[in-house]
Amino acid sequence: MPEIKTTDGFFFLAPVLMLISLLIMTDNLSGFTTELWAFLFSVRINLIAAVVFAFGVGFLAVASAGRFKLATNSGVFMFFEGTGLVTAIVGFFVYGSAMKEQISSGPSYTLVVSLYQFFVGLLVWAIGIFLITFAGACTKKREERIIFFIVLVALSVSAIALSVVFPLEVISVVSD
Repeated sequence: MPEIKTTDGFFFLAPVLMLISLLIMTDNLSGFTTELWAFLFSVRINLIAAVVFAFGVGFLAVASAGRFKLATNSGVFMFFEGTGLVTAIVGFFVYGSAMKEQISSGPSYTLVVSLYQFFVGLLVWAIGIFLITFAGACTKKREERIIFFIVLVALSVSAIALSVVFPLEVISVVSD
């Protein structure tokens, strides 16, 4: 008879988090406002939803790692971590660049989202997060856990950079 592991609850929690984040994103995919703060709020809510989506994917990776110990070899770990880091950073920036602003003559802002680019970026971001978390959850060595921590810090810096750079771009276009 199969044994229930402590990480099996993640198999149920992961899809719930992913669905919640997708619902938040679809609610904020487009908008028209005359207030700059409301426009920036909509963009930041989409970025927060991407982070919630990443938590769901991470929980799915931890649950999978509890079942399959594929990344216990150092070479496999480094391959998953390196590929996942590059994939996640590229995916997150593609996701973020799908949100474009249109500023009319006068104080009005419209958020235009390229749906194809938006969801492709989200999918690539999710694949990268899955690879990184899966490798980190499977590892046993202390050095590899430190590398896993450094990769998570790099992803956090990328997410913060995008959430800071996009509003600055909007503000600079408004003041021109």
